[in-house]
Amino acid sequence: MLQRPAPNDIGRLADKLSLGQHKKKCPECHHTRSKHKHDKSLSLSIDSDGVRYHCHHCGINGGWMYEQAPAQPLNPPKGTNRIVQEYLKSRNIDDDIIASHTLQGTYSFNGKVLPSVGFPYFDGSGVAAIKWRSADTTKMYSQENVCQDFFNLHSYVKGNDILLVEGEMDALSWLSCELPKDLTVMSIPNGAPAKVKDGKVDPRDDKKFQYVWRAKKELESANRIILCFDNDEAGFALRDEIVRRIGTSKVWTMDLEDHKDTSEALDKKGTGYLLGQLEVCDPYPTVGLYQAKEFRKDYDLLYEEGQIQGASTGIQSLDKLIQIVPGMMSIVTGFPSSGKSDLIDQICLNLARSEGLKTAYCSFEKPPALHMAQLAQKLMNQPFFEGPSPRMAMEAKDYAQEWINDHFLFMDHTLDGPTSIDGILDVASASVMQMGCRSLVIDPYNFIELPPSDRETDSINKMLTKVQKWAKSHFAHVFFIAHPTKLAPDRRSEKKVVVTGHDIAGSASWFAKADLGYTVWRHPRDEKPPEIHVWKVRWNWIGKNGYCKLNFDPPTGRWSDHVREIPDTGQWDW
Repeated sequence: MLQRPAPNDIGRLADKLSLGQHKKKCPECHHTRSKHKHDKSLSLSIDSDGVRYHCHHCGINGGWMYEQAPAQPLNPPKGTNRIVQEYLKSRNIDDDIIASHTLQGTYSFNGKVLPSVGFPYFDGSGVAAIKWRSADTTKMYSQENVCQDFFNLHSYVKGNDILLVEGEMDALSWLSCELPKDLTVMSIPNGAPAKVKDGKVDPRDDKKFQYVWRAKKELESANRIILCFDNDEAGFALRDEIVRRIGTSKVWTMDLEDHKDTSEALDKKGTGYLLGQLEVCDPYPTVGLYQAKEFRKDYDLLYEEGQIQGASTGIQSLDKLIQIVPGMMSIVTGFPSSGKSDLIDQICLNLARSEGLKTAYCSFEKPPALHMAQLAQKLMNQPFFEGPSPRMAMEAKDYAQEWINDHFLFMDHTLDGPTSIDGILDVASASVMQMGCRSLVIDPYNFIELPPSDRETDSINKMLTKVQKWAKSHFAHVFFIAHPTKLAPDRRSEKKVVVTGHDIAGSASWFAKADLGYTVWRHPRDEKPPEIHVWKVRWNWIGKNGYCKLNFDPPTGRWSDHVREIPDTGQWDW
């Protein structure tokens, strides 16, 4: 991260500031300037990991990571416990695995002391956390320190296959088999998510998946990642969420047939059965030709529940035209200053409020701090800046900052944000893995670097194909904003001009590749309410062509339904 050592003055300045984005006078150059001496040209980004800074006047830039005191290792109990030993052996766990991967003793669960098995979680300094489970049928759990990583992650050898299971006992069951030397068994630390809706993980559980991001290096270096989760709705939802975060390229899945989990399969069929299922696991379907039976579950679900229902835009009249469906791409166009970016901001904010969905922004024209201010206006329904209308109070500003921090990620192009489509999608994939983002905004297209050797039309087609594949593989919605080639109509003109995907610079692929395509249209003199014109809907169950009128509030940047004061005849009188 460091490009040059942090000057002491900048360090002292950062120490006084809270987490977040800040604009300050640059201590390196403001006193040397004859003009604009007090300009706040220094941008600082401060989070729990460290500080990054960049002065837009003198160009000084860099950053530093906070030194964090290493977590104090725990002192796990030593020795054996007869009740715990008998319990583990009843679960068909091998003696060597009991000795090497468990702790034994007693633990207090809500004041009740019980014989318990401990599962140690290691880091570089020793036992960093312990998960305790009562050695009986009550299945009571507790932790010493927080289990932040995969169980048994410390045993991973670079280049190994990884077998991911749903619980520590399942991991012990597998470790009790004679496994290949190039296979590392690991368990997720928290079990399957408790809340599953429509077969999917509740977005509010996103923070529970930080262990995926923390193991990014190991997951990326693995040969294969084999998933063996519980055979129930929560297990399926867990599988799909893990795949969404890490991608499909290395993922294989195991079928335990009619067994609930690994432990049950081991108890009923023995180690030979588990090893046999390991031999016949299947690659997670990505591309290729498959028999119809591969899609039987999806086929039955389609019959029972119908097509995937998208999320509401949060604007009733717009909902009559489009839904925001995961795995699809919206192409949004319109003349300059028509409000394209503002509308998408409103939709993403509405999705965050109603569904808990998180968004990653690649906004080339907006510095993150300004973008945050505009989102804060929409959220609080009050202006952020001084003006004719009363601005939001300090408390509202701080609340908005925390809320935005929980729901949005920003690629900062004033520093080192990606400019190629591959770089953008790599960072977007990290946002999915790290924070569970479910939508991506790319705004606008013309800032993206295209390969110099390709024709523009070919480059655009390849780019949009990559974006489509990314949306499908990560089950996320992509909003792609692109300017039309036509200039805005003369403000004195009475002619209504609504551009479509065919009018976007560079290629007809914009129209062809769009799952949803819509245009933001504003009257040249703002004498009429703005309109959203939908010109492309790939599937009739996600929307329909047409248009609606909306209301735009300039002081707050909010978009909402247009309330007509007089009947609309459908005729334009200008």
